[in-house]
Amino acid sequence: MADYLIPVPFFLKKEGGLSKSLTDSASSNPSPCLYKGVKGWHTNKGITWTTFKSNAQSLGYEASCSNFISMPLEIWAKIFKFKFWNFWDCDNIRYQSLADFMTWTVWGSGGGKFGNVKGSVGFLRGFLVTKGLICNSKDDVKNHLISLADEDEQKLWLDLIQYRFDWYAKLNQPANLKGWRNGLDQYKLWGLKNYTFLPKNDNTLISSIFFFFSSLSS
Repeated sequence: MADYLIPVPFFLKKEGGLSKSLTDSASSNPSPCLYKGVKGWHTNKGITWTTFKSNAQSLGYEASCSNFISMPLEIWAKIFKFKFWNFWDCDNIRYQSLADFMTWTVWGSGGGKFGNVKGSVGFLRGFLVTKGLICNSKDDVKNHLISLADEDEQKLWLDLIQYRFDWYAKLNQPANLKGWRNGLDQYKLWGLKNYTFLPKNDNTLISSIFFFFSSLSS
């Protein structure tokens, strides 16, 4: 099964540190925190002040400026796991590439709800429409993607990346487009280096074994 710790080094490197960029929608709700005598910081290591503050109580950390500015790894990893990775229950996806990409869409677009074109659910449902697949629930979205990975994991992953690449342009945010696409290109290079994609036949065998043992436990 996929492991949320595997993409953590990549996400941390990609996101960098503190940001107060005004082209980011998160700038509408900056933190009250001072860093080097400057205010307006709204994001640190990809975690917005809004996300950081709103999840502090449920995840058991203090929403202080010292924590936001330093963003300890244990806090960052907890937010990543419980608020992004877990949205699609990625612990129970057997393809690391798919789990990481689905988490990427939550990270960049929010989770969203079924029936809404925005968010990760709307984005991935839109991708499946291009494949001629109909979804009637969030679970359908996940299950269709897993089925496509069973057929050809690497092809699905590359198709998802290309769809995301093209989708960025449709957002009509030219100030952010280059950065978004550069990040996606970096992820593609990282994935090609780090993922072990299974051949189609192996995927099918794993799928059969998985469902066999699932039926025994049900």
